[in-house]
Amino acid sequence: MPHPPAMSAEPGASRRVVVLGGSGFVGTAIVASLAQAGFHPVSAQRKPSRIPGGAEQQLCDATDPAALARVLNGAAAAINAVLGDADIMMAATRALHAAARNTLRIVHLSSMAVYGAATGHLDEAAPMRGTGAYAEAKIACEALLAGSSAVILRPGIIYGPGGEQWVARIFRLLRAGRLGDLGENGDGRCNFVHARDVGAAVVAALARSQSAGHAINLAYPVAPRWNTVLAACARAIGAVPVRRIGGRRLDAEARFFGPPLYVVRHAASRVGLHARALPEAITPSLRALFRQDVCLDVHRAGQLLGIAHTPPAEGLAECAAWFLATHGPPHARKRA
Repeated sequence: MPHPPAMSAEPGASRRVVVLGGSGFVGTAIVASLAQAGFHPVSAQRKPSRIPGGAEQQLCDATDPAALARVLNGAAAAINAVLGDADIMMAATRALHAAARNTLRIVHLSSMAVYGAATGHLDEAAPMRGTGAYAEAKIACEALLAGSSAVILRPGIIYGPGGEQWVARIFRLLRAGRLGDLGENGDGRCNFVHARDVGAAVVAALARSQSAGHAINLAYPVAPRWNTVLAACARAIGAVPVRRIGGRRLDAEARFFGPPLYVVRHAASRVGLHARALPEAITPSLRALFRQDVCLDVHRAGQLLGIAHTPPAEGLAECAAWFLATHGPPHARKRA
C-alpha cells in the first residue's frame, strides 16, 4: 500500500495540518508545536475557543463525515486528538479514516491504556488487553486504522501546565492531604510524557516517512515510582509535610467514595457546571495505576522520531508554577 509522502516545512510545500480536537489540552500543545515547526495548523473543534498563538479555527463535528471532509479539503495531514466518550472517539476515527482514503498523512493519538493492567517492560508488540470503555475504545480505534499508513502514538501520562487530569487534579489531592506517600501502594511506575513532547512527536511523525504505519510508545525513558513523583509535586506546591496515606484509607477512598464522586463530577461537567467545588475522586482505576509496575519501552520512538525529552524536574516546575498561579498559594496546614 503506497504511503502519503512525508511533509515538509520548506517554502512552497503543502503545510496545512488539521488537528481534530485542537482546542483540548493535548490538542493545543500539538497546534503550538506544528506552528513552531513552520506548518499551518488548523484546529477543528465543536465550539469557538481561545487557542494560544491565534491558530486558525474551523468549527466541525469530527464525527460527521461530510463536515470533516470539508475541513480536510486542501490539507496534507490530519491529527486525531479527539477526546470524549467511546462512541465519539470511534465515530471520529471512522470518519477520518474514510475521508483520508490513504491520501493524507494521519497521526492518531491512542494511549498506554490499551495495554491494560499488564506489568513489566512493554514494547509496542505487547498484547492490547485494556478493559473499560476508554481502553476498549482506544483499541477499537487502532483496529480501524490497522493496515493503513497512519502513525499511532501511545502516550503514557500526558502532563504539563494547564493539564486538568494529571496536573491540577493530582495537585489538589496533594494539597488536601488525600495523596502523599502511599507506601507500597505508590510503588508503581509513572510513565509520564510532557504535552510539549507529544507535540514534538507529532511533528516528527509528519516529517519522517519511516514512521508511517507504526504504533509508537511515548514516555520519558526512565519511569520513576509514583511515590517519588507525588513527593516532588507536593514539595513544589508547598503541600508539606508530605503525608503518609495508609492502605486502608486509600482503599476506602477508592471503593466507597471515589465512584459516586466521579459520577457526580462527570454529571456536573456534562451540564456545564464547574466541578472544582466538589471533592476530587480517587477512583479504583487511579488507585490501581499507582501500584502498576509497568514501564513503556520507548526505543522505537527514539529510532523513528528522534525527539528530545523534557527533563522531569523542568516539567514539574512548570506545572507547579501554573498551579500556584491559577489555584493560589499554599495554605498553612497542621501536622497530622
